[in-house]
Amino acid sequence: MTLTTTKNQTRRRFLTTTAAAGAVAPSFIPARVMGFGGAVPPSDMIRLAGIGIESRGTTVLQTMLPHPDVRFVAIADVRADRRKAVKEMADQRNGDTQCDTYRDFREMLERDDIDAVLIATGDRWHAPASMLAAEAGKDVYSEKPCAISIDLAGRLADTIHRTGRIFQCGTQRRSNSNFIHAIELARTGKLGNLHTLHASIYSLRDSHDWLPAQPEPDPAVIDWDMWLGPA
Repeated sequence: MTLTTTKNQTRRRFLTTTAAAGAVAPSFIPARVMGFGGAVPPSDMIRLAGIGIESRGTTVLQTMLPHPDVRFVAIADVRADRRKAVKEMADQRNGDTQCDTYRDFREMLERDDIDAVLIATGDRWHAPASMLAAEAGKDVYSEKPCAISIDLAGRLADTIHRTGRIFQCGTQRRSNSNFIHAIELARTGKLGNLHTLHASIYSLRDSHDWLPAQPEPDPAVIDWDMWLGPA
């Protein structure tokens, strides 16, 4: 899918910030088509789709939907209740009922009218779904981690470079303005000569909680095999 430079720049600004967001057209052409009066013309609209939108994915999606140049057009999820909930949210935002639903995201990626995808599945699916999306000509915003192994991360990076798609992994401490400002202070020497640095990680647990066994779910409710995926 070939995109104009303007649209690439618009999409790159959208994916990397997720912040708050001429000629006189003939009277018979709707204002939205020409972008008149602040309306976004269809050529600059980012048609976004989601893969695996649960609690975290919903939070991220809610920061994207208010952008006037974003239209959420499809949701793929293994759970029927999540497909229904996200569709209702998107339809309310779009003012219609045209958000499509899919159980298998690979079918959704076959569409040529989707520009970018938000991936918020379980960790095991992040890299495979991102690579499939890039191969299908979509730009990608994926939740962290971008991959569950160094080898897989390398394959993902190679795929993104080869396809020329835009990819961002949602890591707050690389995107948050407070951390960006702190790094700038350190790099410009405004904090003086740094001789000791401290880093922290979440403590490792010695034990794990096990959920009780449950019968295999109804495929109409959840596609268990698709949920497991690479696992």
